[in-house]
Amino acid sequence: MFRVLKAMVVTLASLSILATSCTIDSGESSLEEETYLTAGPMGYAALIRRTSDGVPHVLAEDLPGAVFGQGYASAEDHPCDLVDQIIMINSGRSAIFGPGDDDENLDTDFGWAALGLVNLAADDFKASSDEDKKLYEAFAAGWNTRFDQVGTDGIEDWCTGAEWMSNVTAEQIYAYGRSIMLLASSGRFIDYIGQAQPPGAESSQTETTDEVAFAAALKTSDNSESLGSNGWALGPERSESGNAMLVGNPHFPWIGQLRFSEIQLTTEDGIDVYGAQLLGVPLLGIGFNDDVAWTYTVSAGSRFTAYDMELAPDDPTSYVKDGEVIPMESREITIEVADGDSTEEKTRTYYSTEYGPVLNFPGLGWTDAQTISYRDANIANTEFPRQLQAMAESDSLQDLIDANQTYQGVPVFNTIAAGADGGTWYADTSATPNLSEESLSAYAARLETDVITKAAAESRAILLQGNTSRDDWVDDPAAPWPGILPWSELPMIERSDYVMNANDSYWVPNSEELIEGAFSPLQGLAGTARSVRTLQNFAVLDDTSKDGPAGEDGLFSLQELAAASLLDGAYYETQWRKGVVEHCEAADGSVESKELKSAKNGIFLKASDVDLTDSCKVLDEWDGSYDVGSSGAVLWREFIEQVTPNKLWKNQFDPEEPASTPSGLGNPVIDGEDEVLPALASAVALLEDLDIDIDASLGDLQYDARNPEDRIGLPGGLGSEGVTNVIANGADSSETMQVQPENPKPLVKGSTITEDGYPISYGTSILLIVDFAEDGPSAKSILTYGQVGDRENPEFTTQTLDFAAKQLKDVLFTQDAIKGDVGLEEVRVSA
Repeated sequence: MFRVLKAMVVTLASLSILATSCTIDSGESSLEEETYLTAGPMGYAALIRRTSDGVPHVLAEDLPGAVFGQGYASAEDHPCDLVDQIIMINSGRSAIFGPGDDDENLDTDFGWAALGLVNLAADDFKASSDEDKKLYEAFAAGWNTRFDQVGTDGIEDWCTGAEWMSNVTAEQIYAYGRSIMLLASSGRFIDYIGQAQPPGAESSQTETTDEVAFAAALKTSDNSESLGSNGWALGPERSESGNAMLVGNPHFPWIGQLRFSEIQLTTEDGIDVYGAQLLGVPLLGIGFNDDVAWTYTVSAGSRFTAYDMELAPDDPTSYVKDGEVIPMESREITIEVADGDSTEEKTRTYYSTEYGPVLNFPGLGWTDAQTISYRDANIANTEFPRQLQAMAESDSLQDLIDANQTYQGVPVFNTIAAGADGGTWYADTSATPNLSEESLSAYAARLETDVITKAAAESRAILLQGNTSRDDWVDDPAAPWPGILPWSELPMIERSDYVMNANDSYWVPNSEELIEGAFSPLQGLAGTARSVRTLQNFAVLDDTSKDGPAGEDGLFSLQELAAASLLDGAYYETQWRKGVVEHCEAADGSVESKELKSAKNGIFLKASDVDLTDSCKVLDEWDGSYDVGSSGAVLWREFIEQVTPNKLWKNQFDPEEPASTPSGLGNPVIDGEDEVLPALASAVALLEDLDIDIDASLGDLQYDARNPEDRIGLPGGLGSEGVTNVIANGADSSETMQVQPENPKPLVKGSTITEDGYPISYGTSILLIVDFAEDGPSAKSILTYGQVGDRENPEFTTQTLDFAAKQLKDVLFTQDAIKGDVGLEEVRVSA
């Protein structure tokens, strides 16, 4: 009922505008004086109201009109990135920018062309419903309206004046959205697809088996470390208001294409949703409306299976399966390559098995005897956009669950959700290959005996045998598309206290209840130790002491939950620091440090005698947090990066207590060797060698690398330190052609410190905290890297400074709150 009443208020409070071609009006008229935005039958119209925090609140008659406004706002804030990515997935970089260093652009162009996603997406788009097409057409119309108004020279972003900037089409936006869904599968392997040529072919990179190189390449391609998140949903048992609450905290890059934009979409027909979406994509990825809030964390499950292909004798372009020789499918691809003022053409022939493209994977390559192919669970996923719309329209938590079940379109994420009715829900419904029990048993046996299979598994890649149909995917008629697990075989749980996920598998969504059952190991492993970041998440949520983050009553208010999200404590610190200090103070005289190896090669620092007296005091007086002004966090970080944690736990992992073990500091001296003091001495020696005080404040070294001149000190820590507010150096995560500030590299093996400190360009991105109440939701948020992409715009760092001060903004969700904003600016647009 509240949503219906609110929709009526929105309707009465809005203004009208007739659809004309590419119009814009920034008049001053008040909302109360006019009726709702309307557009002609073939047009779009929207009112975009920018509040002082830069967030666009879009009003329109219907969802296509709102998405039209979203497209327009996207072209205002980040015009360059969408076109850049469209060029990339359409294999056009070499024609514009040349082949790139070491043929990087050329391999990427060939890789996307060989994958064939753009052609597949074009066919799927043509076959989609008129309703689905309308949203992409609306987004494109909004984006093009803005671009046509300002032109290439009027763009305020990194591509101002670029000749390659152009209008976009609905089909291109749809294809780009599909490419994002392949982040944890085909997106990992584009270059390896592009480099895949059979033995003897020009540009072939045939290799012999090298499990070390294979493992290193897999680790490099595994983006799980650069795509993390925390997600919390709290029920009435943990909420001060007695209502449900949500924390969405994606840890994503601060540079490049995988940034978020904050936005609100409101329509006359009842949709009113606030949240964030990745740049250049319609609708919202995480968000809330009057009745439900949801967020995502990257799943620990597998989105693809790789296949070790046995090749036919004397024919490396045919493979053997069940004793039969099967020719690979081949396709000749030509790419245009800029060469000065002219272009030339490069042609390669690409091959695919029945599973998918062939990979030239380092360490295995493509020899006369074998190669690697793979099958992608999300290559045929057309359901996610429909699901996002259904979730935005949900009137209850059950509606949201039903939307997930109807479409089952989540590509790579866990879902954490809270309803205004008080319920919370966790599920991993992401697309997962469906293997038979026989295949899974054979795979488990290979893990024990085959080093290549084991190396793949350590980077969350499932390597199967391509010479037997035993390892083919199983088609289940209940699944939304062939070869993936159906809804009935996916892990999920509802609770009234809380559910959470921090990128570990589904097994432990709550410290008091496990999700147990016969789930596929491709969903992630059960019965295994959780990460120290997950353990710290549990420590924060489970702390009901009077001095805990939820206050004396042990129940979270909105403000307390926001503060808890940025608490910046660390699991290792709470478990080890007291014992380390006591052991340090008991040391007699100086301690010899370890020899530190250079991150490149050779020795960075020789072993030496180090006096630990002052370092003991620094750690003892440290406040235990990773705040900007914390003295001791730097020394502790370098210490943690020099120890071997598994040796030092007092209580090893216990599957009966997975949310609180391992824990405690065990004996620092193991088999006669001190595991603590030499590591601490090494940390001291390294800092002294770099002329850094051992009591330096974290904010003096940890800074926003996007604008190194401003040197904005930042709070937070590494996930590997057990900090929930994760920030790190993510400079290598950008896939755009934008020139980034020079990124200093780590100096020492195992350490993240550079000659310039700790440059940060990844981590907590959009932080959204929601509390449902009787009169509607209240929320706080921050977009750490700001709403705009233009580095010359003051808003580029405004929210970064707020993040440094841990000051979240109040979300302006109601019409009264938006209209009351002192910095409100209105723009009416139509096309």
